[in-house]
Amino acid sequence: MPAPAAEPSNAPAYPAPEKTQDKAPDSASVYYKNCDAAKAAGAAPIRRGQPGYRDALDRDKDGIACDK
Repeated sequence: MPAPAAEPSNAPAYPAPEKTQDKAPDSASVYYKNCDAAKAAGAAPIRRGQPGYRDALDRDKDGIACDK
């Protein structure tokens, strides 16, 4: 029996986060240009230690970026 066809989504399509190479050639990290990009990707808020976190996105320096 064939699988049912997926229903079209009305959700807007957002571009995938940009990936950059870390110091090791085989380890990639996630990079969000700004909090709007992180929110559009569904990644916000980003906690320290999670992919995509960086100090420049954490305005109040509480360890949680893009939380406001």
